Amino acid sequence: MRIGLIAGDGDLPKYIANENPNAFVMCIEGFSEPSSFLNESETVSLFNPEIWVKTLNIYKVTHIVFAGKILRPNIFKENNSIIARELINKISSVGDNEALNIIEAFFKNNGFKIIPISSVLKNCFFSKGFYGKNFLNPIFSEYIQKSTKFGIHLLNNISKFDVGQSLVVSNNLVYAVEAMEGTDLMLERVKKLTFNNENAFNNPLILIKIPKKGQNKKIDLPVVGFNTVKKCVDARIGSIVVSSKGTVILDLKKINTYIAKTNFSIFSV
Repeated sequence: MRIGLIAGDGDLPKYIANENPNAFVMCIEGFSEPSSFLNESETVSLFNPEIWVKTLNIYKVTHIVFAGKILRPNIFKENNSIIARELINKISSVGDNEALNIIEAFFKNNGFKIIPISSVLKNCFFSKGFYGKNFLNPIFSEYIQKSTKFGIHLLNNISKFDVGQSLVVSNNLVYAVEAMEGTDLMLERVKKLTFNNENAFNNPLILIKIPKKGQNKKIDLPVVGFNTVKKCVDARIGSIVVSSKGTVILDLKKINTYIAKTNFSIFSV
């Protein structure tokens, strides 16, 4: 068995590669670079599926893990192969989860097994429970649980439209729902909404970041890192709600240390 990491943008591929030094890293051109990894690695174009398969076979890869953000192609190149055109056609007009299911099927049909991130990354989840001294206050705990119930209910209902892994709420008030822009840009929108908003101080906003209902958990799990926490603080968000089995946590120790020193909190469900 040899693991092949298909690496997009962000820190997650680097964490996985560091914990799996024998894994081969297939960098997607424009999203990741071999210079970011100590592992054996090659760069491939997003527009050459045949090269993906050939490269993985050269390095004797049998199992694949996906990590990092890759924007779906929305253009054709003159030298695109028939297979590339077929894949782009299939994923161009569907939601993220359906697009990932199509990509997964392509690799399975070519003899590779897809494995989840949790199988190659240790200590990447918060166990169920409350993290943060604010939860000692029963009023705060009730506020978080009420807002969480509302937010998760909303996310589960819009999952059928294959949109959103996260949203920002306060009680039954929705500040933002993540769309194609991703979490970071959504938090920028929230930051604008909370500027000079006194209510944001009275009731700290809550980021809920969990898998969509029916989501492909082998390929596209939501990720929270220390940078996410910093962006939340900047947007006057005081808590993050995560899934104990579905939200990947980077910098877990660093986040725990930060929580212990501040009023920021995590609620894992």
